[in-house]
Amino acid sequence: MKNIVLDATSDSARRYEHRFLVNEAVARLALRTSGTYLPLDRDDRPYQWSTTAYLDSYDWRIFRAAEAGEALQLRVREYHRTRPSEILAGASVYLEMKDDSASTSFKERYEVPTMSLPGYLRGEQKLPRDQNGLVERAERTIAGGVRPVVVTQYNRIAYSAPDASMRITADHNLMYLAVPWVTNDESSLPCRIGPVIAREPGVIIEVKWYQELPRWADELYSYIRDHMVNERPSKFVVALRHLLGEEQRSVAQ
Repeated sequence: MKNIVLDATSDSARRYEHRFLVNEAVARLALRTSGTYLPLDRDDRPYQWSTTAYLDSYDWRIFRAAEAGEALQLRVREYHRTRPSEILAGASVYLEMKDDSASTSFKERYEVPTMSLPGYLRGEQKLPRDQNGLVERAERTIAGGVRPVVVTQYNRIAYSAPDASMRITADHNLMYLAVPWVTNDESSLPCRIGPVIAREPGVIIEVKWYQELPRWADELYSYIRDHMVNERPSKFVVALRHLLGEEQRSVAQ
């Protein structure tokens, strides 16, 4: 088995992260403007399908913490040229830990063999210790029992500064799907997903940066805020609200 090391696309520091639901016209303008100043992100091929399985405990502890504005999300991400109908069918996946707090985040991820994933979910396999403490926090959560609870799929276009100081993404065709996970062992692999429990009516724009935004990006950010449908919590929170029947209540509030 190859050595498991921190993936190069992990964050180097905590960064600002804001998400907006916008219509197609606003999304097109945001992408045209971003493309004028930033190159396409080489790690996100345009229009490939990103499939992410989110983990939670059996008492929904991660979701409740995320609703309160501070949580360590645990998720498993895969990329495909066409939209898959099952997860965990390839040779490897990205096991990610994302510390979401207020309007900032910090993410680390590791590429692991797919067949070893159940061992990580059972707490038997261990990731290498990291200097930021995310792995240790994840292990404490996993020790209480976690499993995949919901899946998101979308097409992403991403523009990113060469020095990774900022990143603007647009997620199209975002949908939330149920996952009939049975048990944390190899017999669950691969796992079919569905049905679709909700679809976003527009495009999700995410703006991520480390320090001050350049003037053009600050103006674009203001334009998006002025023309957005609404500001969005994380995909994990929205997905779990749909799964647990709490999305309508959150909209009403």
